[in-house]
Amino acid sequence: MKRSECFEFLAPLITDQLVIGSLSGQRVEWGHLCPHEGNLLVASMGAALGIGVGLALVLPHRKVIVLESDGSLLLSLYNLPTLGNLSLSNLAVFVFDNEVYSGTRISEPSATAGKTDLAGVARSCGIEQATTVREIDSFKREAEKALEENVLRFLVCKVAATTGHRQIERPNEDLWEHKYRFVRYLERTEGKRIFLGRG
Repeated sequence: MKRSECFEFLAPLITDQLVIGSLSGQRVEWGHLCPHEGNLLVASMGAALGIGVGLALVLPHRKVIVLESDGSLLLSLYNLPTLGNLSLSNLAVFVFDNEVYSGTRISEPSATAGKTDLAGVARSCGIEQATTVREIDSFKREAEKALEENVLRFLVCKVAATTGHRQIERPNEDLWEHKYRFVRYLERTEGKRIFLGRG
């Protein structure tokens, strides 16, 4: 299963959901396939899930989707006990696990290439609906449930280690601009002021 084909299925299903993505090749792929104002594609590993948990907590009426990678989640496993205890029903977490750290030209195996089972770790933290999928048809079934149902879901998606994102042209939007576009989208759709400029 390829991450890109998972994204091609997910992208048309995005309407007003908030999508938080981690730093990896998936940041490039998702931003290219789904240039949604409700995307916050963060520029650091280990941050997406924590941001997603915070947004789901303060905006319980909004569906929040987190797009994680195995490497990013392994850097922030401390979020799982918090998530398990909060059990946020408006949150769907997708972990695209290619079993390698592949942000650079050299790829090294991550812990999930060995004995580490991220869905098992999530379940042990109290996240009951945590499962692993390896085929695109299974992904589609589970993804539809994750987006439609009002239940916390944690989906580990085993995907091939690919480098297709390296051929995608980078956006002409810098990180500050991207962040403020997301903030203004939240302000507009929630009817609240979040950021006030100075001067």
